[in-house]
Amino acid sequence: MKRAGGGGGRRVWDDNRYAAVQQRLKDLAATMDAVSASLLHSAKRMKQNGEEAASTADAIARADLDGVFVELTEETSSALATAHKAMKKTARSSQSLAVKAHQAQTLHQRMYQPLDEVRSGRRHRTPKPGFFSR
Repeated sequence: MKRAGGGGGRRVWDDNRYAAVQQRLKDLAATMDAVSASLLHSAKRMKQNGEEAASTADAIARADLDGVFVELTEETSSALATAHKAMKKTARSSQSLAVKAHQAQTLHQRMYQPLDEVRSGRRHRTPKPGFFSR
């Protein structure tokens, strides 16, 4: 795929052929599916670690250690619980984006595949998409 250099280090994709767009949509959906799975795994680990920290805080309190250690461990447990909730919310958002990318790929395919088949079957070059809309 061709990339055109954009301002400020941003890359602009200029390959708008049917197959290239289909591949980018599939790649986006697959990436977001993987991100969602990774976020959910991290959220699960944070929850487990938070529960372990709460248990450790109880053990520290029962051992009659200085209260500052109990408090710090409880704060750690609370922070991990908060991070767990945020991570789950982020995972839901990324999964929503993955679903939308899958839907966009399917819609794009339904709308443009027949046109691509016509254009690909011609011997002569045809105008670029958008040529007639000017």
